[in-house]
Amino acid sequence: MDIRNLDLNLLPVLDALLRHGSVSSAARELEMSQPATSHALKRLRALLGDPLFVRTGHGVVPTSRAQVLALPLREILARVRDDVLAGGGFSAPSAERVFTLCLSDVGSFVLWPRIVQALRGAAPRAGLRLRTLDPAHIPAALESGEIDLAIGAYPQLPDALFQQRLFAREYVCLVREQHRFAGHRPSLRQFAAAEHLVVTAPSRMHQRIEAALAARKISRRVIMQLPSYLMLPPLIETGEYVAVVPGPLADAFVGRGRLATAAVPLTLPPMIVRQHWHRRYHEDAGNLWLRSLVCGLFGADAAGPQTLARRAVGCGD
Repeated sequence: MDIRNLDLNLLPVLDALLRHGSVSSAARELEMSQPATSHALKRLRALLGDPLFVRTGHGVVPTSRAQVLALPLREILARVRDDVLAGGGFSAPSAERVFTLCLSDVGSFVLWPRIVQALRGAAPRAGLRLRTLDPAHIPAALESGEIDLAIGAYPQLPDALFQQRLFAREYVCLVREQHRFAGHRPSLRQFAAAEHLVVTAPSRMHQRIEAALAARKISRRVIMQLPSYLMLPPLIETGEYVAVVPGPLADAFVGRGRLATAAVPLTLPPMIVRQHWHRRYHEDAGNLWLRSLVCGLFGADAAGPQTLARRAVGCGD
Protein backbone atom coordinates (compact mmCIF):
# COMPACT_ATOMS: atom_id res chain seq x y z
CA MET A 1 0.00 0.00 0.00
CA ASP A 2 1.28 3.46 -0.95
CA ILE A 3 1.32 5.68 2.16
CA ARG A 4 0.27 8.61 -0.02
CA ASN A 5 -3.14 6.94 -0.36
CA LEU A 6 -3.59 6.70 3.41
CA ASP A 7 -6.11 9.06 4.99
CA LEU A 8 -4.32 10.00 8.22
CA ASN A 9 -7.63 11.11 9.76
CA LEU A 10 -8.44 7.42 10.14
CA LEU A 11 -5.61 6.80 12.63
CA PRO A 12 -7.16 8.66 15.61
CA VAL A 13 -10.41 6.79 14.90
CA LEU A 14 -8.68 3.41 15.07
CA ASP A 15 -6.87 4.44 18.24
CA ALA A 16 -10.13 5.47 19.95
CA LEU A 17 -11.86 2.26 18.84
CA LEU A 18 -9.01 0.16 20.22
CA ARG A 19 -9.07 1.96 23.56
CA HIS A 20 -12.85 1.99 24.02
CA GLY A 21 -13.93 -1.19 22.18
CA SER A 22 -17.11 0.67 21.28
CA VAL A 23 -18.17 2.70 18.26
CA SER A 24 -20.46 4.93 20.32
CA SER A 25 -17.78 5.66 22.99
CA ALA A 26 -15.13 6.38 20.34
CA ALA A 27 -17.58 8.69 18.53
CA ARG A 28 -18.19 10.70 21.72
CA GLU A 29 -14.45 11.15 22.38
CA LEU A 30 -13.79 12.20 18.78
CA GLU A 31 -16.90 14.41 18.66
CA MET A 32 -18.10 12.52 15.59
CA SER A 33 -21.50 11.06 14.83
CA GLN A 34 -21.90 7.32 15.30
CA PRO A 35 -22.63 6.74 11.57
CA ALA A 36 -19.47 8.72 10.62
CA THR A 37 -17.40 6.61 13.04
CA SER A 38 -18.90 3.38 11.66
CA HIS A 39 -18.08 4.56 8.13
CA ALA A 40 -14.46 5.28 9.18
CA LEU A 41 -14.22 1.76 10.62
CA LYS A 42 -15.52 0.36 7.32
CA ARG A 43 -12.80 2.27 5.45
CA LEU A 44 -10.14 1.01 7.89
CA ARG A 45 -11.23 -2.59 7.33
CA ALA A 46 -10.96 -2.17 3.57
CA LEU A 47 -7.62 -0.39 3.83
CA LEU A 48 -5.99 -2.94 6.14
CA GLY A 49 -7.70 -6.03 4.76
CA ASP A 50 -8.83 -7.14 8.22
CA PRO A 51 -12.16 -6.97 10.13
CA LEU A 52 -10.25 -5.37 13.07
CA PHE A 53 -13.15 -6.01 15.51
CA VAL A 54 -15.42 -9.05 15.86
CA ARG A 55 -18.43 -9.74 18.01
CA THR A 56 -18.20 -12.48 20.65
CA GLY A 57 -20.28 -13.55 23.57
CA HIS A 58 -18.43 -10.93 25.62
CA GLY A 59 -19.02 -8.07 23.21
CA VAL A 60 -16.79 -6.54 20.50
CA VAL A 61 -13.10 -7.50 20.71
CA PRO A 62 -10.11 -6.58 18.49
CA THR A 63 -8.62 -9.10 16.12
CA SER A 64 -4.98 -10.16 16.50
CA ARG A 65 -4.08 -7.75 13.66
CA ALA A 66 -5.73 -4.86 15.52
CA GLN A 67 -3.97 -5.79 18.76
CA VAL A 68 -0.58 -5.67 17.01
CA LEU A 69 -1.40 -2.17 15.71
CA ALA A 70 -2.45 -0.74 19.08
CA LEU A 71 0.99 0.10 20.55
CA PRO A 72 2.71 1.54 17.43
CA LEU A 73 -0.43 3.56 16.71
CA ARG A 74 -0.36 5.14 20.18
CA GLU A 75 3.34 5.92 19.81
CA ILE A 76 2.85 7.51 16.37
CA LEU A 77 0.01 9.74 17.55
CA ALA A 78 1.95 10.73 20.67
CA ARG A 79 4.95 11.77 18.55
CA VAL A 80 2.71 13.84 16.29
CA ARG A 81 1.11 15.59 19.28
CA ASP A 82 4.37 16.21 21.16
CA ASP A 83 6.89 16.83 18.39
CA VAL A 84 4.83 18.21 15.51
CA LEU A 85 1.71 19.90 16.85
CA ALA A 86 3.26 21.13 20.12
CA GLY A 87 6.28 22.52 18.27
CA GLY A 88 8.75 20.53 20.33
CA GLY A 89 9.13 21.25 24.01
CA PHE A 90 12.30 21.72 26.01
CA SER A 91 12.84 20.26 29.46
CA ALA A 92 16.07 21.68 30.87
CA PRO A 93 16.69 19.04 33.59
CA SER A 94 16.62 16.16 31.08
CA ALA A 95 17.83 17.94 27.91
CA GLU A 96 20.91 16.52 26.23
CA ARG A 97 21.12 19.20 23.57
CA VAL A 98 24.49 20.83 22.88
CA PHE A 99 24.36 24.64 22.79
CA THR A 100 27.01 26.60 20.90
CA LEU A 101 27.62 30.24 21.78
CA CYS A 102 29.81 32.82 20.07
CA LEU A 103 31.54 35.37 22.30
CA SER A 104 34.41 37.78 21.86
CA ASP A 105 37.54 37.47 23.93
CA VAL A 106 36.00 39.96 26.41
CA GLY A 107 32.83 37.90 26.66
CA SER A 108 34.81 34.69 27.00
CA PHE A 109 36.68 36.14 29.97
CA VAL A 110 33.83 38.00 31.69
CA LEU A 111 30.55 36.32 30.75
CA TRP A 112 31.34 32.72 29.81
CA PRO A 113 32.11 31.40 33.33
CA ARG A 114 28.73 32.63 34.60
CA ILE A 115 26.91 31.12 31.62
CA VAL A 116 28.61 27.75 32.19
CA GLN A 117 27.73 27.77 35.89
CA ALA A 118 24.09 28.70 35.28
CA LEU A 119 23.54 26.21 32.47
CA ARG A 120 25.22 23.36 34.33
CA GLY A 121 22.94 24.04 37.27
CA ALA A 122 19.71 24.24 35.25
CA ALA A 123 20.46 21.68 32.52
CA PRO A 124 23.15 19.32 33.86
CA ARG A 125 22.92 16.91 30.93
CA ALA A 126 23.19 19.58 28.24
CA GLY A 127 26.48 20.37 26.50
CA LEU A 128 28.16 23.70 25.80
CA ARG A 129 30.56 24.83 23.11
CA LEU A 130 32.29 28.21 22.82
CA ARG A 131 33.22 29.77 19.48
CA THR A 132 34.99 33.02 18.70
CA LEU A 133 34.19 34.17 15.17
CA ASP A 134 34.97 37.16 13.05
CA PRO A 135 31.80 39.32 13.08
CA ALA A 136 31.52 38.92 9.30
CA HIS A 137 30.99 35.15 9.77
CA ILE A 138 28.42 35.39 12.58
CA PRO A 139 25.24 35.86 10.46
CA ALA A 140 25.84 32.75 8.37
CA ALA A 141 26.74 30.71 11.47
CA LEU A 142 23.50 31.78 13.19
CA GLU A 143 21.41 31.01 10.10
CA SER A 144 22.91 27.55 9.64
CA GLY A 145 22.59 26.64 13.32
CA GLU A 146 26.36 26.34 13.70
CA ILE A 147 25.95 28.68 16.67
CA ASP A 148 22.78 29.24 18.72
CA LEU A 149 23.56 32.72 20.05
CA ALA A 150 26.13 35.44 19.52
CA ILE A 151 26.66 37.52 22.66
CA GLY A 152 28.66 40.72 22.65
CA ALA A 153 29.03 44.22 21.23
CA TYR A 154 28.62 43.60 17.50
CA PRO A 155 27.26 46.87 16.06
CA GLN A 156 27.75 45.81 12.44
CA LEU A 157 25.54 42.69 12.38
CA PRO A 158 22.78 42.81 9.71
CA ASP A 159 19.07 43.58 9.91
CA ALA A 160 18.04 39.94 9.39
CA LEU A 161 19.01 39.03 12.96
CA PHE A 162 16.97 39.43 16.12
CA GLN A 163 18.72 41.06 19.05
CA GLN A 164 18.13 41.59 22.76
CA ARG A 165 19.92 44.24 24.77
CA LEU A 166 21.53 42.86 27.92
CA PHE A 167 23.53 45.72 29.45
CA ALA A 168 25.52 48.87 28.74
CA ARG A 169 28.89 49.74 30.25
CA GLU A 170 31.26 52.66 29.88
CA TYR A 171 34.86 52.41 28.71
CA VAL A 172 37.62 53.16 31.21
CA CYS A 173 41.40 53.46 31.27
CA LEU A 174 43.25 50.43 32.60
CA VAL A 175 46.58 51.19 34.31
CA ARG A 176 48.83 49.63 36.93
CA GLU A 177 48.10 50.40 40.58
CA GLN A 178 51.05 52.80 40.90
CA HIS A 179 50.22 54.76 37.73
CA ARG A 180 49.68 58.50 38.17
CA PHE A 181 46.24 58.18 36.51
CA ALA A 182 44.99 55.47 38.92
CA GLY A 183 41.68 56.50 40.45
CA HIS A 184 41.71 59.90 38.69
CA ARG A 185 40.54 61.61 35.54
CA PRO A 186 43.54 62.86 33.55
CA SER A 187 43.30 65.92 31.35
CA LEU A 188 42.81 65.36 27.66
CA ARG A 189 46.43 66.28 26.90
CA GLN A 190 47.74 64.06 29.70
CA PHE A 191 45.66 61.21 28.32
CA ALA A 192 46.93 61.76 24.76
CA ALA A 193 50.56 61.98 25.87
CA ALA A 194 50.50 58.69 27.80
CA GLU A 195 51.90 55.46 26.34
CA HIS A 196 48.84 53.75 24.84
CA LEU A 197 48.29 50.09 24.17
CA VAL A 198 45.50 49.73 21.59
CA VAL A 199 43.36 46.65 20.96
CA THR A 200 41.77 46.27 17.54
CA ALA A 201 38.22 45.13 18.41
CA PRO A 202 34.88 44.82 16.55
CA SER A 203 33.51 47.82 18.49
CA ARG A 204 36.02 50.05 16.61
CA MET A 205 36.50 52.10 19.78
CA HIS A 206 40.10 52.77 18.76
CA GLN A 207 38.89 54.64 15.66
CA ARG A 208 36.28 56.55 17.67
CA ILE A 209 38.92 57.78 20.10
CA GLU A 210 41.20 58.84 17.26
CA ALA A 211 38.36 60.74 15.60
CA ALA A 212 37.41 62.51 18.86
CA LEU A 213 41.00 63.57 19.44
CA ALA A 214 41.49 64.63 15.83
CA ALA A 215 38.45 66.91 16.12
CA ARG A 216 40.39 68.71 18.87
CA LYS A 217 43.60 68.65 16.82
CA ILE A 218 45.21 66.25 19.29
CA SER A 219 46.87 62.90 18.60
CA ARG A 220 47.69 60.25 21.18
CA ARG A 221 50.87 58.28 21.58
CA VAL A 222 50.18 54.71 20.49
CA ILE A 223 53.19 52.49 21.12
CA MET A 224 51.64 49.08 20.51
CA GLN A 225 48.61 47.49 18.83
CA LEU A 226 47.32 44.13 20.03
CA PRO A 227 44.72 41.65 18.71
CA SER A 228 43.21 40.79 22.10
CA TYR A 229 42.33 42.51 25.39
CA LEU A 230 43.60 39.45 27.24
CA MET A 231 47.17 40.41 26.34
CA LEU A 232 46.95 43.66 28.30
CA PRO A 233 47.40 42.76 32.03
CA PRO A 234 50.95 41.37 31.94
CA LEU A 235 52.09 44.36 29.88
CA ILE A 236 50.33 47.04 31.92
CA GLU A 237 51.63 45.61 35.18
CA THR A 238 55.21 46.30 34.06
CA GLY A 239 55.06 49.87 32.73
CA GLU A 240 53.39 53.25 32.53
CA TYR A 241 50.99 52.08 29.88
CA VAL A 242 47.33 53.07 29.39
CA ALA A 243 44.67 51.03 27.60
CA VAL A 244 41.03 51.94 27.04
CA VAL A 245 38.92 48.86 27.78
CA PRO A 246 35.26 47.97 28.43
CA GLY A 247 34.26 48.52 32.05
CA PRO A 248 33.25 44.90 32.84
CA LEU A 249 36.59 43.62 31.61
CA ALA A 250 38.46 46.26 33.61
CA ASP A 251 36.53 45.19 36.73
CA ALA A 252 37.57 41.58 36.14
CA PHE A 253 41.22 42.52 35.64
CA VAL A 254 41.30 44.82 38.68
CA GLY A 255 39.71 42.12 40.81
CA ARG A 256 42.76 39.94 40.23
CA GLY A 257 45.06 42.59 41.70
CA ARG A 258 47.94 44.90 40.64
CA LEU A 259 45.77 46.95 38.23
CA ALA A 260 43.55 50.02 38.58
CA THR A 261 41.22 52.16 36.49
CA ALA A 262 40.99 55.82 35.54
CA ALA A 263 38.31 57.85 33.82
CA VAL A 264 38.55 58.49 30.08
CA PRO A 265 38.59 62.27 29.48
CA LEU A 266 36.35 61.91 26.43
CA THR A 267 32.65 61.38 25.92
CA LEU A 268 32.50 57.94 24.31
CA PRO A 269 29.43 55.91 23.36
CA PRO A 270 28.87 53.09 25.85
CA MET A 271 29.52 49.48 25.03
CA ILE A 272 26.12 47.83 24.42
CA VAL A 273 26.16 44.07 24.89
CA ARG A 274 23.36 42.15 23.20
CA GLN A 275 22.51 38.58 22.37
CA HIS A 276 21.73 37.87 18.71
CA TRP A 277 19.91 34.98 17.03
CA HIS A 278 18.43 34.14 13.65
CA ARG A 279 14.73 34.32 12.84
CA ARG A 280 14.79 30.59 11.94
CA TYR A 281 15.23 29.79 15.63
CA HIS A 282 13.08 32.53 17.13
CA GLU A 283 10.39 30.03 18.20
CA ASP A 284 12.74 27.12 18.89
CA ALA A 285 12.01 26.00 22.46
CA GLY A 286 15.64 25.29 23.35
CA ASN A 287 16.90 28.54 21.88
CA LEU A 288 14.15 30.45 23.67
CA TRP A 289 15.12 28.81 26.97
CA LEU A 290 18.80 29.64 26.42
CA ARG A 291 17.99 33.28 25.62
CA SER A 292 15.92 33.51 28.78
CA LEU A 293 18.79 32.07 30.82
CA VAL A 294 21.28 34.60 29.41
CA CYS A 295 18.86 37.48 29.90
CA GLY A 296 18.31 36.46 33.50
CA LEU A 297 22.05 36.50 34.10
CA PHE A 298 22.99 39.76 32.42
CA GLY A 299 19.82 41.68 31.59
CA ALA A 300 19.11 43.38 34.91
CA ASP A 301 19.60 46.85 33.47
CA ALA A 302 18.01 46.21 30.08
CA ALA A 303 15.72 49.07 29.16
CA GLY A 304 13.00 47.02 27.55
CA PRO A 305 12.40 46.89 23.79
CA GLN A 306 15.11 48.79 21.96
CA THR A 307 14.24 50.83 18.89
CA LEU A 308 17.39 50.30 16.88
CA ALA A 309 18.32 49.54 13.29
CA ARG A 310 17.76 45.81 13.64
CA ARG A 311 14.94 43.77 15.10
CA ALA A 312 15.19 44.14 18.87
CA VAL A 313 13.42 42.84 21.92
CA GLY A 314 13.82 43.59 25.60
CA CYS A 315 14.43 41.03 28.31
CA GLY A 316 11.28 39.13 29.04
CA ASP A 317 9.84 39.56 25.51
